[in-house]
Amino acid sequence: MPGLIGLGLLVAVALGFGLGQWLKPTGSESERLPIPVAPSSIFQPPSKLVVYQEGPAIPQLWLDTFASGVGSLKVDMRALVRNADGTWPSDGDVYLLKARSFSELGRSVFWADLTGKVPLDGVNPVYRGQAFDPRGLQSRPWRISPWFFMKRVAVGTNPKVAMSPVLRWASEPGAIFPADTDLMAAIWIKSQNRSVNLGGESARTIAKQQVESSLVGKLATEEECWNGLKDGRVNFSYLPSWRLILDPQAGGGLIRWSALPTGTLVDFEVMAVPEGSSKKEMAYRFCEFLLAPSQQAALLGATGFFPVHSKPGMEWAGSTFLMPTGLWFDRSEFILWPYPQVAVTTPQPTSEINAVVPAIGGEQRSE
Repeated sequence: MPGLIGLGLLVAVALGFGLGQWLKPTGSESERLPIPVAPSSIFQPPSKLVVYQEGPAIPQLWLDTFASGVGSLKVDMRALVRNADGTWPSDGDVYLLKARSFSELGRSVFWADLTGKVPLDGVNPVYRGQAFDPRGLQSRPWRISPWFFMKRVAVGTNPKVAMSPVLRWASEPGAIFPADTDLMAAIWIKSQNRSVNLGGESARTIAKQQVESSLVGKLATEEECWNGLKDGRVNFSYLPSWRLILDPQAGGGLIRWSALPTGTLVDFEVMAVPEGSSKKEMAYRFCEFLLAPSQQAALLGATGFFPVHSKPGMEWAGSTFLMPTGLWFDRSEFILWPYPQVAVTTPQPTSEINAVVPAIGGEQRSE
């Protein structure tokens, strides 16, 4: 019996093999259906709006508020810094950058035309006349910050800080200045009661040479200047207003500021959208969101920057922080290097308030 069972099993195997060969498809391998392959991941990361930003970050609450809107995307906020090879990142959907960076980054990123996409309604006419983008096509101003002399003072010292003449910068004890020679050269020119944006390239070059030779060993990053003021290592510097507004008790409340009698410099940030972005409509919505009255009204308290939705002379209205008084803001100038064509001239007599006359044609506009 065991022998018969073994023989039966061999016959069954042989019959199975023969039947398999007979039923084998006759088509070529390429005609057969491919074997299903499981995807590497069944989850796709959600789409995000990539926003690059210079300067103090936007409050997370604002980003969450925007993202909570119907159909809105979450915002992927990234610091705008150069890549390791010296190039700028070009994969953003929105860029919030200093006005001075706008033209430079525009050499590698083609900016979209914002006309009819992001309105300028209600923006202070002075800021609408952006000389780095004279026709206001590719950028929108969204926040500004003046620069002040800042100094540590003794307890009980009058907030009115008496500053030594700018020509004595080099000999001022405990002084450190931001390592931005363009900025320092502009301050140098302004302190001499001259216009920062007149005089051409030669005036700028001479001022930079004077600053670089006078401030050797007294230049550091803006962050180092600020930290030095706070911990007492630095007695005297020149920093933007948002530093002290966001940290009013810095240095034990012993840091005071003042402006040059001739006024000061105003740096401002703009928004721009790359033409190559696949999310341009969402990018336009984000720009509108930042320019909305609610966000603009909260700028000073939330980021230390002034709103651009403001009347001349009312840039810090609603702030509980004591600002320098006087006409310093009226005498201030934007840093517009390299020298562009002036976009806004002195207003002509008119019955309308806040009217400005664009230097490049166009009708008078009033706020």
